[in-house]
Amino acid sequence: MPVNKRPRKIAIIGCAGSGKTTLAFKLQEKTGLPLYHLDQYYWLPNWGRVGPEKFELAHNALCDKDSWIIEGSYVRFFAYRAAKADLIIFMDVPRYLCMWYVLERSFVHWREVIPGNPAGCEQRILSPKFFGFLKWVFTFNKRYRGMILDILEDAKRTKPVYVFTSLKNIDSFIEGI
Repeated sequence: MPVNKRPRKIAIIGCAGSGKTTLAFKLQEKTGLPLYHLDQYYWLPNWGRVGPEKFELAHNALCDKDSWIIEGSYVRFFAYRAAKADLIIFMDVPRYLCMWYVLERSFVHWREVIPGNPAGCEQRILSPKFFGFLKWVFTFNKRYRGMILDILEDAKRTKPVYVFTSLKNIDSFIEGI
């Protein structure tokens, strides 16, 4: 479905491994909009956290800009992002695919900082933090999907909202932007 007006603010949300970053890079290439990866504002080197107050300030400052593509989860702050967006995309990919993609990229890019990740945050496996991350991915839909869908239900009254359950139709969607 083509978008009627060219969006200037695109929010992409979904679980880790759902394809958010891949989609964001493709949309940036197509639209030329500035791209912001929320992980780069939340994580410090070696996967330390900046803290919720500092992150919220950075998150809201990004959302208050004139144009952007913002990709990331951070459901606690999603309502603000959704209110500011012209277009919202939810990568509602099944848990097994997210788990597969997370494991695959972690093995393929072991000890590398992948595009979209903050500096100093390498892909790691077989560490307590990684197992905690896998648990977060595994429980994402149960914990956050309902909240996301509630926010999207409100948002779709005033702006286009797209929900993708796979990467299959992404390229045709991007062509319509």
